[in-house]
Amino acid sequence: MTEQIPQGLITAVVMPLHKYSPKSKVPASPAGGQSLKPELDLDVEGLRRLLIEVKETAVLINSTAEGMFLRREIRKKVIETAMKVINGETELIIGITGDTAERTLENIKMVEDCRKDLNYRGKIFLFDCPLWYHSNRGLPAYYEKLAEVTSIPIILSNNPGLISNLRKSLKRHNIRTNVFKKLSYNERIAGLEHSGDLHRFLNYMRAGRHRPEFGFYDGNELNFLNNPSSGGVISIGANILHKYWKEVVNSSLLPDDLRKENADYCKLLWQKRETIKKLIFCYRTNPVALVKAGLKHMGLINSDTVAKGLKGANSEEKVKICNLLEDLIEI
Repeated sequence: MTEQIPQGLITAVVMPLHKYSPKSKVPASPAGGQSLKPELDLDVEGLRRLLIEVKETAVLINSTAEGMFLRREIRKKVIETAMKVINGETELIIGITGDTAERTLENIKMVEDCRKDLNYRGKIFLFDCPLWYHSNRGLPAYYEKLAEVTSIPIILSNNPGLISNLRKSLKRHNIRTNVFKKLSYNERIAGLEHSGDLHRFLNYMRAGRHRPEFGFYDGNELNFLNNPSSGGVISIGANILHKYWKEVVNSSLLPDDLRKENADYCKLLWQKRETIKKLIFCYRTNPVALVKAGLKHMGLINSDTVAKGLKGANSEEKVKICNLLEDLIEI
C-alpha cells in the first residue's frame, strides 16, 4: 500500500442532528388515537459549518461512537456533505462499522458509490471497529476477503470501552495482539486506533513494527496528552478547541520545534494543554452528547440531539459544560 497515512490531529466530527415530524402518523397507543413520532435527520448546514472549522486537519466522519447508530440515509448524507466540503483538501476518514459484516459491506459500497457519483479525488480511508460485529476468531481471514472488495485503505479501531457496552456477552473486548499481528500483514490495513490502556497499545506497536509506515493513533485524548504517540490522536474535543488541539498535537510530534526554546511559548502551550484537559474531564462521561451541547452553546450547531441508541446529556451536565466554556474561551 502506497497511500500516505494521516498523521497528527484527526478530528472525530460529531453529527449535527435535528428532529422533525414525519408526514405519516403512527398510533399513539394500542387503545387508539394518533400522534406524530419525531424522527431524526442530518442538519446539513450545521455539519458544513463544523467541517469548515476543522478541515485544516484530517477528518473522521460517521465514527464508531455515533455513526453506527445512524440510519443509512443519514450516513449517506454525511458522506456526501463531507466530500463536497472537504473537496480533497485533507484526508477524509469514513466510518463503515455496521451491526453485521453484511451491513459493513453495504456501508463500504455506499462510500464507493458516493466517491464515484461525486467524482471525488481526495484521499479516503475507511474506519472500522470489527469487534462490534465480529469476534477475534477468523478476523484476519475476514479482512483478506474485505481487501478484495475495496481498494480504499482501512484504519482499524480497538475500543474496549465501546464494546463493553454491547448488550451481549463477549469473551474479549480487545483485538488480541497475535490476531492484530496477522492483520498487520494485510497491506489494505493502514493503521490502528486504540482507546484502551497504554501497555496494550505498546504491544500492538511491537506487533506491527515490520510495517514502518503503519499508523498508530491514540483514541484516548488524556493518554495522548500525557504520552503522545507518534501517529497522532483521534479527538472529539477538537470539535470545540480545534486550534488548541492542533497546536498541542503539532508541538508534541515535532520535538525539534525551535519555538520550544522560548519560555513564553512553552508557558502558553502548557496553558492550552491544561485548558484541553479541563474540557476533557467535563465531557468524558458522555462525549458525544456533551460536545454537542458545547457546540450548540457556541452557536456552531442548532441542536444537541444525539442518535437513537445513545444517551443524551441531562440539564445539569449541559449547564456545567456551557459554564466551563464561558470561562475557557470567548464565545
